[in-house]
Amino acid sequence: MSGLKTRQRFDKRIVIFHIGSLLLMLVLTARLVDLQWIHHHDLALQADQNRTEIVPILPTRGEIVDDDGRGLAVNRVLFQVQMIPERVDDPAKTIRALAIMFHWDADTIQRLDRRIAHARPDRPVLLDDKLPWEAVAPLAARLHHYPGVNVLAGTERLYPYGAVTSHVLGYLSLAQPEDLDRGFMPNELVGRTGVERSFEPLLHGKLGSQKEEVDAHGRRVAVLGRDEPHMGKTLKLSIDMDVQKAAWDALGKRTGAVVVMNVHTGKLLALVSKPGYDTNHFITGLEAQEWGAWLHDPHKPLLDRAIQGTFPPASTFKLITALAGLRYHAPLATGTTVCKGVLKLPDRNLHCWKHTGDGRIDMHRAIIESCDIFFYELGDQIGMEHLTDEARLWGLGKRTGIDLAGEASGNVPGAHPEARRQQWYRGETMITAIGQGATDVTPLQMARFIAAIANGGLLLKPELRADTAPVVQRQIKVNPQNLEIVRQAMRDVVANVHGTAHAELYRLPWHMAGKTGTAQVISMARDAKGHPIPVHNKDKDHAWFVGFGPYEHPQVAIAVFVEHGGHGGHAAAPVAAAVVRVLAAKGYPKAPSTLQARVPTRPHAGASVGAPWTCRC
Repeated sequence: MSGLKTRQRFDKRIVIFHIGSLLLMLVLTARLVDLQWIHHHDLALQADQNRTEIVPILPTRGEIVDDDGRGLAVNRVLFQVQMIPERVDDPAKTIRALAIMFHWDADTIQRLDRRIAHARPDRPVLLDDKLPWEAVAPLAARLHHYPGVNVLAGTERLYPYGAVTSHVLGYLSLAQPEDLDRGFMPNELVGRTGVERSFEPLLHGKLGSQKEEVDAHGRRVAVLGRDEPHMGKTLKLSIDMDVQKAAWDALGKRTGAVVVMNVHTGKLLALVSKPGYDTNHFITGLEAQEWGAWLHDPHKPLLDRAIQGTFPPASTFKLITALAGLRYHAPLATGTTVCKGVLKLPDRNLHCWKHTGDGRIDMHRAIIESCDIFFYELGDQIGMEHLTDEARLWGLGKRTGIDLAGEASGNVPGAHPEARRQQWYRGETMITAIGQGATDVTPLQMARFIAAIANGGLLLKPELRADTAPVVQRQIKVNPQNLEIVRQAMRDVVANVHGTAHAELYRLPWHMAGKTGTAQVISMARDAKGHPIPVHNKDKDHAWFVGFGPYEHPQVAIAVFVEHGGHGGHAAAPVAAAVVRVLAAKGYPKAPSTLQARVPTRPHAGASVGAPWTCRC
């Protein structure tokens, strides 16, 4: 009986074994079908990838040129020396032989020895780079004596004009982790500021690649194919380096900004911010000490004052006040008042820059001689709401839309709904009317504003690319007769012997129209006779000049800002004069643009200067 039970247990194990074997065979068969048929393509591709390696080839960055084709950001051909350790019998001996040729010191030799020791033997190791041909020519002629050593040509970004174009062009730096997520390679240079950043997709080019066969250890066996990289496109800017350089030189050692704009297209002929910084240092290797010096420099060389700096517009804002007075029929816009040099309010006294006063004065003469008292009273009649509405209408308090990152919007009182008030103090309105108080603008905004006055009311997007069509952001509904009143007064700021810009701009090749401005940095103390007490340079007034020319057929708008420069007519107007001389020498005005702004005609006899004009914008 016990034998029968033993046999039954044995038979049961045999059945279980056969069933298990059958199940195992089914699993193996299913897996075989899955590998050989269902996922054959994917697995074959994976196997091929294990056998091959794709090595990216960086493209050459596109160059940037000015309107005349002169290189602003170019690629300089340089050479590097590489070694593939497994192809060199004695890497240490070769390194010491090359050290004599390239004048490497003991520290460099030790660093290269460590680099080779930690590198893959089948991959190139960089020994030296950024070398001119003269430095590598002796090695190139003797490469047959150094198997495993190669001389390769490459490019390096070069900015021929250095600090002069630093803010408009920007700089490059190596890709950061966030850039790798966007598809950049670890050793690629990426635009960080300026044009280099804004037009990165255009300048970058297309990556190439090399398909290599590798062995089980990852060593290259053969090159199976190569897809050549495509160089980035050349970017032509509207900047004219003759004009840019003239503006830079005219500023001298002072801090400031200059913007020169075509009034019909919005193209920028110059976009200067001073001081700048040498963008070449980012390519050749920027030391932490130098970067720290830039960051803590009181003159702020990293700040692009043309588009990022915001400053009180001073008396240049009186053009806005004049236009608002005419639009809203303020009595003083077509009348007169008496300037005695001071306007007494219940809580304060407001002074005119001319402490003796201007006597009886109308708006035309008030613009020419920049009378503060007249515009205090005119602003009081207009009111803060209408005054600031006019400023926003002409593009102040809002970014211009230029294709550069970091542009500031400036500030116009009450620009944001939460900042609007039901009532403003009279003193606030009065100082706003002369461009002081809470109003801040950028030099670029002022250049665009003046261009709109010159072209008849077209608010244009400032453009840096030479090949883009003009963009009209707004057609300002302004009475052409009102606009001509302001334009004629601007002309007499230069033409009239009493004009604040007459001395510096009257004898230019062009007939210019403009307005000076002197922005107070601090409230100035006065002596017993009412004269301002001198202050330290850091508290000196800012100087402005804005204008356009030629007056008869406007082509160019100019905005000059000199930080702590003093009087606008003495400090800023000469910079504009230097720019105009270069423009005239180069043959401006050039051929008319395909986009022609409407230039207002002179008022006909009997025209109503203050006629109503509805604004829809």
